[in-house]
Amino acid sequence: MLTTVVSFVVVISILIFVHEFGHFIVAKKTGVLVEEFAIGMGPKLVGKQKGETLYSIRLFPLGGYCKMTGEFPIDEEEDEIEDVKQYRQAYRNERCLFQKSVFERMAVIFTGPLMNFLLAVVVFSLIFSVFGVPVSGSSSTVIGTVLPDKPAKEAGLQAQDKIVAVNDQQVNNWEELAALINKNPNQEIKVTVKRNGDFKSFQVTPELDSERDIGLIGIMPQLVREQAGIFKSIKLGVQQTLAVTVGIISGVWQMITGQMSSSVAGPVKIAQLVGDAAQVSILKVLNLMAILSVNLGILNLLPFPALDGGRLVFLGIEVVRGKAVDPEKEGFVHFIGLVLLLILMAIIVYRDIVDIF
Repeated sequence: MLTTVVSFVVVISILIFVHEFGHFIVAKKTGVLVEEFAIGMGPKLVGKQKGETLYSIRLFPLGGYCKMTGEFPIDEEEDEIEDVKQYRQAYRNERCLFQKSVFERMAVIFTGPLMNFLLAVVVFSLIFSVFGVPVSGSSSTVIGTVLPDKPAKEAGLQAQDKIVAVNDQQVNNWEELAALINKNPNQEIKVTVKRNGDFKSFQVTPELDSERDIGLIGIMPQLVREQAGIFKSIKLGVQQTLAVTVGIISGVWQMITGQMSSSVAGPVKIAQLVGDAAQVSILKVLNLMAILSVNLGILNLLPFPALDGGRLVFLGIEVVRGKAVDPEKEGFVHFIGLVLLLILMAIIVYRDIVDIF
């Protein structure tokens, strides 16, 4: 549980930081007054005022924000309210977001999701540079990965164990090993391994894969990897990010059109996935983080109110009309969108909890 919580908080915090930093850096470059840059939501845990911006970490690590002055015009008569004074001073200095050109505002909004795609490129490139490029699976019987919550893991098998026999029958390659395991679903088998020069035996019961009618214990072979230079790693990182992006968009479209059953993971299930990856290897965590970063980028670009994509739609309308949509009407639409998103999030979290527990 501790591994799951810590790894989830770290991964989500990085994704949110990068996203909000995209908004932040372009807002600063265009002269918008940034009042607060926060990671997390809810009550403030720690904060430091540096110049005109408060940098804070808040209690709940499921969000974050870059608070920019004048996202919408306001009309207040109470001069004693500090926020109004700050707003009016920023207005006089033309530092409110709504005072910037429509294309500057588009840049501020769009750079958040863009940074998530760039993060994915960086992480995938790092994976290829440090861990190499997978070219094939090894035919040896050395375990490359032991999947969490599977029979092999529960029995005590570990990565780098070399399986030498199943039910005292010697195995020389992965195909022979898989064949013996596959033909014994729901039947206890004896697996003998060589670990650090010593031979150990484990009792494992393969679980039934009903689709293929075979037994599986949750192990994967080692991958044969080739070292890649920095430029090749970057190229492969871009290609991998594009492939993941296309795959996710295709999946979303298939769910919308009914070609594929709807399957959306919320914070609870994502935390479980990150925790499972952390139990396997740092490579799995990095790979999952890159995929989640692409997901976050795509999600925020959806043309739905309260999301970055929804705000870009209003800015697009402004370009076509030559004038902005009434701020009160736009604000109301975003408020309704936020309420719907919170309701949807509550439903997804409930489903996650029911599925897991």
